[in-house]
Amino acid sequence: MRTMKDGIPLRVKASAAVSRGSVWNGDIPIAKLPRLAAVLTDAEGELRVELAAERDTAGAARLRGSIAGELGLVCHTCMTAFRWPLHTSLDLRLVHSEAEERRLLHDCEPLLVEDDTVPLHEVVEEEVLLAIPIAPRCSTCTG
Repeated sequence: MRTMKDGIPLRVKASAAVSRGSVWNGDIPIAKLPRLAAVLTDAEGELRVELAAERDTAGAARLRGSIAGELGLVCHTCMTAFRWPLHTSLDLRLVHSEAEERRLLHDCEPLLVEDDTVPLHEVVEEEVLLAIPIAPRCSTCTG
């Protein structure tokens, strides 16, 4: 296993990362994730990210990890800005063709790898966007 503590690279070579069992730990500034920053009340703060490229017991290449941070959202009920605690995990099966991606959609969450490259920041951004509630509510309105 090879651990990278200098943060999360923008992209990695999938085959090399999986064969080495690479692990990355670091922070990504929310301001560096433009699609995410555009849906938040502000682009302040960072996401704490832990990722690992590995093979599972069946030999399939995977990208696993966790993402945490606080996001500025607007309450759908009272329209007040509030900080929402994000804690999400990811477990993506790395696939190399659209046919394989379609075939595995019901069994796991596939990630299509093009040109042997995994864009880690884009993957993190997409996972966070998927984790945000459709109609967020602050603690006053949920209580």
